[in-house]
Amino acid sequence: MKFSEVVSELKSNGLRVFTVSDIIRITGKRRGYAYLMLSKSHAVMRAQNGLYYLPDTNPFEVACNVAYPSYISLISAFSYYGLIDQLPKVIKVISTKRHRSLEGIQGLAVQFKHAKKEMMYGYKRSNNIAMAYVEKAIVDAYYYNEDTRYLDEVLAGATARGMIDKELLAKYAKMSKSKTIIKKVNALAMKVSEGERDDR
Repeated sequence: MKFSEVVSELKSNGLRVFTVSDIIRITGKRRGYAYLMLSKSHAVMRAQNGLYYLPDTNPFEVACNVAYPSYISLISAFSYYGLIDQLPKVIKVISTKRHRSLEGIQGLAVQFKHAKKEMMYGYKRSNNIAMAYVEKAIVDAYYYNEDTRYLDEVLAGATARGMIDKELLAKYAKMSKSKTIIKKVNALAMKVSEGERDDR
């Protein structure tokens, strides 16, 4: 089986990010042969040992397939939704699994933030990308005390586009079980309300 046929099979199965086991299943060959095939191919990229992706794959898709369960959040989510002007060079991934950072994923770094199981909520999966809702990305910013400097910009953009659900924001804050986060989110929600009044 030619590797071009393997690539076609990967694409037809929606496997733009795949493992050595996927290659074994498609080719019917042994693990050693699969590794040899991958090492000689210029048609795939290596994310880490045993995990590969096709060259034109969205880097967000690669990032959230490294560790499971996981989802993309913080500044990466703000950028994904077009709520900030910055184009970050790092993809921030929240996961219950501890994982070292990765470099060179479509020219970007992937940084992993460890979370308790209780914090794994408030995200959706679409096109094989697990992405935090705007409200959860805000809660995560307070939870990790990271990327909070963007929140005024995020708030203004999300309010203008009707992308903020105050009730959902409050719900996610309560689910964090942190009094500090709840207090900060309540203050942020007040800004949303004031912004809505100013627009009338």
